[in-house]
Parts: sequence; structure tokens; C-alpha cells
Amino acid sequence: MNKILTLCLAALLATPALAADGGFNPDGKAPPPKDQKDGYRAVTDNQQLSATNQLAHLSTGTWVTLQGNLLRQTGKNTWELRDQAGTAQLQINPDVWQGQEVKPDDLISVNGTLLRHGNSVLIQVKKLHLL
Repeated sequence: MNKILTLCLAALLATPALAADGGFNPDGKAPPPKDQKDGYRAVTDNQQLSATNQLAHLSTGTWVTLQGNLLRQTGKNTWELRDQAGTAQLQINPDVWQGQEVKPDDLISVNGTLLRHGNSVLIQVKKLHLL
């Protein structure tokens, strides 16, 4: 029984190392907002595009599409994305990376749903594309 428990524990501890393929690489520097070619895109329920500063006015569960640069990791599964209009907080689970390595100078597109935690807004990313 102890051998099975030891093997299970070893497998659980090895899992993060296997999931480390892809993800955020802090090497590189994001371009200044004025030099960013593609910016933020948010698709609301009525298919209207909106600006970053309008995220606070969208309802929970709204599907959004963002384009910009990841600046830094802010938590275990959270990152800050910047576009020409401002910044947004993203939650990106390990399986969403799909082996892609993203640096701050890489332009990305993310699709996800808007979540509210008190006064803060977070985008739960479902798809991430390196552009």
C-alpha cells in the first residue's frame, strides 16, 4: 500500500514539470503602446467592438477577444495584457498554452469570458493564438 501511495505522490509531483511546455517567457520587451500595430478587440453579446476602458461596463460572461502583448505574470495563472488603449488581467490555465511560448514582444490574440471579482475584471482565457 505504501508503494502505491509513494508512486501516486511521485506522479503528482512530476505533473507540473510535464505541463511546463509552452507558457510565458519573460525575455523580451513589449513595444510601447503607440507602436503597437494591432490593438484591443472585444466582442460583446451584440457583436459590437469596444475599447479596453469599456471592459468595466460589460456584463459577466461576455465573450471577448483581445489582441496585445503579455507584459508580466501577476499570479500563478494570471497575466497582464497591454494594448494601445490600456491593460487587462487574464487568467490562463496551463492547458490553454498548448505548447506555445509567448514573450512580451510577441503579439497575441486571446478569446475568453469576462469575470468579475468585486470591483476587478478578469478575462478567463479559453484560446490563445500567437500572431
